[in-house]
Amino acid sequence: MDLAGFRQLSKAVLFRQAERERTNSTVLALGDGEVLLVDPAVEPADLALIAGSLRAAGCRVALGWSTHPHWDHVLWARALRAAAPRYATATSAALCAAQRAELEREIEKSSPGHELDLCGLLLAGPPGDGGWPAGVRVICHGGHAPGHGALLVEQEGVLVAGDMVSDIEIPSLDLASDDPVGSYEEALALLESVAPEVASFVPGHGAAGDGAELLRRIDLDRQYLQELRRKGEISDPRPRAEWLERHHRRQLDWCRQHL
Repeated sequence: MDLAGFRQLSKAVLFRQAERERTNSTVLALGDGEVLLVDPAVEPADLALIAGSLRAAGCRVALGWSTHPHWDHVLWARALRAAAPRYATATSAALCAAQRAELEREIEKSSPGHELDLCGLLLAGPPGDGGWPAGVRVICHGGHAPGHGALLVEQEGVLVAGDMVSDIEIPSLDLASDDPVGSYEEALALLESVAPEVASFVPGHGAAGDGAELLRRIDLDRQYLQELRRKGEISDPRPRAEWLERHHRRQLDWCRQHL
């Protein structure tokens, strides 16, 4: 499959990187021109470009998947096909439903112009009625957000990792959870357990990589968490944007107060 503006990860998996925060949107070809679309992002113009590329290639969005309930991963547009069922883990879908008004305000503040009536409308999945592609495994954890659901496309050896294992972002913990650091460490262990099956992966933000790079980033994230636990200086080499530096300080403060 050839999609304008997308890069190939495998025969059936492609991704597009938006300029803003290098946010990735992923497409899995299902056959007969149908695709599974994961985390389309991030500005309204990006969604329009994704829809245009799919339309030009004769593709139809059959299903959508949201890796987690943060505003930039629950976006949608009519041009992508409003009737396409969009899924997330049960926890993520329930959280979006419960916090819908707040989510819409955050989307409009962060990226004005989205079709808010379509954003965050997620079904608990994957469906058990045969409506989900065979060999696409959900890896659910709470490392970055409640009900974070990465996808492992087994037949392609591709991991769609969501907001984990980035080359441009330190681990961003869910500080509202009972054990933010421990939950993230468990998530990394889950990703490491499937690493032998991974030929390539794409994070929510930043560069894609191969299986060896996945293990390198897992180690890098583990080192960051270990240094957080020690509550001292952080040696992580990844540059931190201003918002991420603020979040890092909150994470360090949380560790100093709770660990």
